[in-house]
Amino acid sequence: MSITAPQEPVPTISRRALGGTSAVLAGTLALAGCSNEGRGGAEVGDNADVALPTHIPFQGVQPDLPGKDGSADAFLRYPEKPEKVTDGTPGDGKDFGIFAMTNSPAPPAMGENAYWQEMNDRLGCTMKVSVVPTNDFADRFQTAVAGDQLPEIFAYFPTDVPSLPSMLAERAADLTSLLSGDAVKDFPFLANIPTESWRSCVYGGKIYAVPIPRGGRQSSVLYARTDLLEKKGLDPAIGSLEDLTSLCRELTGGKQWAIGSAPTQFVREMFEIANGWQESGGGLTSAFEDERQQDALEAVRSMVSDGLLHPDAFSVDDAKRKTWTANGTTPLMWGTFTAWPYFFENPGMDPGLWLETVQPPRAEGGGSAAIWHGAPFQNITSISKKAEDRAGALLEVIDYFAAPFGSEEYTFKKYGIEGVDHDLKGTDPVRTQKGLSETAMALEYVGNAPLAIYSPGDEKVTRTQYQAEADAVPTAIVNPVTGLYSQTQSRRGNQIGEKLTDVENDIIQGRTPVSAWADAVATWRKNGGDAMKDEYEKALAEAAEG
Repeated sequence: MSITAPQEPVPTISRRALGGTSAVLAGTLALAGCSNEGRGGAEVGDNADVALPTHIPFQGVQPDLPGKDGSADAFLRYPEKPEKVTDGTPGDGKDFGIFAMTNSPAPPAMGENAYWQEMNDRLGCTMKVSVVPTNDFADRFQTAVAGDQLPEIFAYFPTDVPSLPSMLAERAADLTSLLSGDAVKDFPFLANIPTESWRSCVYGGKIYAVPIPRGGRQSSVLYARTDLLEKKGLDPAIGSLEDLTSLCRELTGGKQWAIGSAPTQFVREMFEIANGWQESGGGLTSAFEDERQQDALEAVRSMVSDGLLHPDAFSVDDAKRKTWTANGTTPLMWGTFTAWPYFFENPGMDPGLWLETVQPPRAEGGGSAAIWHGAPFQNITSISKKAEDRAGALLEVIDYFAAPFGSEEYTFKKYGIEGVDHDLKGTDPVRTQKGLSETAMALEYVGNAPLAIYSPGDEKVTRTQYQAEADAVPTAIVNPVTGLYSQTQSRRGNQIGEKLTDVENDIIQGRTPVSAWADAVATWRKNGGDAMKDEYEKALAEAAEG
């Protein structure tokens, strides 16, 4: 396969690399939904000589509203005639399999799925896809690893893999020679992925994966159904914690509750608690230790006690919470910026539905607080070591899936077959109900371009999303250990984090007093938190030397 629109490279970016990414915080302190600040990487310092892939932005369709300081580009309309950016068939013509996660119902089987069949024709082979619900993915992935059943291409969350470097050394192909530095020019759409996303893919001095970039769009925000609020004469703009609580009381009554999940991160942002770790002079302090944690937990506990959350808030998944917001049961919703299209691209939604985001105020008032910046990647994708002799060809397939917004290849991957999976509204492709089902093959978690802001057929939605991100992302607080590796976090982080999350949930739901938090954090520190701190501090020092 060849590329029809090669671009001039920017200078090669190399670093004293520190593989993998770090956990933000456990439980509700971590990012919502599928977002992951992953854990795995090499031993600190092992990646010193690894050059990340050169970043070569692909100059395709130009945005109507360029992103600023980390916010995403926005497009008000779709190209009238999307142009092909490849020539030929990606890969080697041999069949391959994919293992990936999904938040959508499983698509129709290949024999009943016109989109899947057309994709096979474009690839010149049969692509077998195994999609696993996100909530079941960790267990299913571990079972596949243990049974040596991973197919040629597998996408996964680093947080699902204890001792990730060891797993990759045993199961994944080394992609360093194919992707490091200027070598990535052979895969121009992978070169289009920003540098910060690639830091999640270096382990043991080797590049073992391709990232699914998200940037600032992975950040979580509080959404408000402003159409419903306006009917009640309510303003979503709030100036303090007291204002938030009052708004939630006004939105609760009858068969309506304010929100479908505990807004714990939002309240922590209001108290200006750090995103994961607080760094000062090279030293780190866990945000768990912040004395304001108990104030934040007490505030959320009071909201639960007052019945402001949906009664099933602690027992359902994010898909159900979106449904509650869509049907008006819970006018407020916590989710990433990437959740927005669900409400405007699904047929059958209330035509009067309108969403806006709520900027967190300082808890005591006196101005706005910053949101926490999400991880720069959604997940990562590797190639099986058993297919290492085909790694270049399989990277061509992943590169094909990462074709940029507005290209013919992107249009087909996302929207499917015109007249079957989508119809045109002017130049905008709008997916049909059949298309929503057929295209739900998780390919966006296997290979993807940097996300753009675009709402088919609705410039107002696009402009609103763009402005919300432009207002929040540039000042968002980054976790200082993002991109660093802690062996303790990799091996024990989930275990000790889950125990702390259990205490948090007991506090929020009134089963345990808020004062139990301090003892729980002390236990967390003893069982691995302090070791993580030491390892991350060493990693920070190594990074500063590079």
